Amino acid sequence: MTETSPAPASPPGGRKLILVTGAGRSGTSTIAGTLHYLGMHVPLPVLKPNESNPRGFFESTWPLWFHRRLMDRAGIEQIDGRPEALALMHEAVTDETRAELLEWLTGVAEEADQIVVKDPRSSWVPQLWVDTSRKLGIDIGFVTMLRHPAEVVGSRSTHYGKRGEQLGAWNFAVMNLAGWVNQTIMAERQTRGYARAYVRYEDLLGDWRREMAKVQVATGVVLNHSLEAGVHHDVDDFIEPGLRRHALRFEDLDLPAALTEIAESLWEAGGLLAANGGRSAEADAMFDAAAEQYADLFRASAAIAKDETQARVRETKQRADEEFKQVLQRRVRAARAKGREQAAREFRARSLRGRVGRAFGRFRAKE
Repeated sequence: MTETSPAPASPPGGRKLILVTGAGRSGTSTIAGTLHYLGMHVPLPVLKPNESNPRGFFESTWPLWFHRRLMDRAGIEQIDGRPEALALMHEAVTDETRAELLEWLTGVAEEADQIVVKDPRSSWVPQLWVDTSRKLGIDIGFVTMLRHPAEVVGSRSTHYGKRGEQLGAWNFAVMNLAGWVNQTIMAERQTRGYARAYVRYEDLLGDWRREMAKVQVATGVVLNHSLEAGVHHDVDDFIEPGLRRHALRFEDLDLPAALTEIAESLWEAGGLLAANGGRSAEADAMFDAAAEQYADLFRASAAIAKDETQARVRETKQRADEEFKQVLQRRVRAARAKGREQAAREFRARSLRGRVGRAFGRFRAKE
């Protein structure tokens, strides 16, 4: 996708916005790119491809920075395992925030009638997008990407390795899995009852026509292809099975069993939604049960880790105090040295004035 990509022709029906949700590294770029090639408009400018995503992100930069500002205000991370993170994010939404999104989406809606916005951070505030779209008379639907959480953890460990080195590989993996669980729970809860489709990453790579037909039925989007087998399309050149570079399961990772069990149940429940057009009473019950289990696990883990957390806080404070003390001592020494130097200059100046005065006095005496 280039910065000069033209907006697609207007569909025969009403205006439609598809919000692509799901955890990062779960195939959100692939589904957004597929929708783009099938005729939906990705607002420009977009993130440029890089080594971690050479085929492109299909991610508009305005929503990215919009969500980042919201997250900074709320004090949460993109992958945040705290159950209360969702409430913090909602508290950060203001009238000014709503006006910002309304202004941007108004402009985008003038460019095309079918729009796709992809940003994993949008999983925190889908209702904000629903409310804004309704004000503009735009129908909104959600496409949530599913990838096995072990693969997501493996992919994040590969592509965000520097942070993993800072935290420790095991800690980083556990943190990422907890974030995946929390984000998956709250994204499902907030989109329940709306037009939505769940797509498994491996299914999209295996048969994109079949999966996009499901998306079309569930969300009502109009695509520029009949999805008929054997009829070549640009998506055939865009998607290839080799995009799936991390085929892992929890047996390959050493992670806490209580957490992996919850993640597996969410993976199974998501599969039910993928198979049933985004609606399944059984899946709803499984998501609700997993949410309760995760909240209990998080609360217990926080209590167990309280002493460790407080010790780390004390250590951090002690280091900060020591660093501040050292900085202060250096400044005091510098000030004293500067004071001594200033005093020496003043002494030399007085001495010079005295010598000049005495010499002038002798000169006057000779006259």
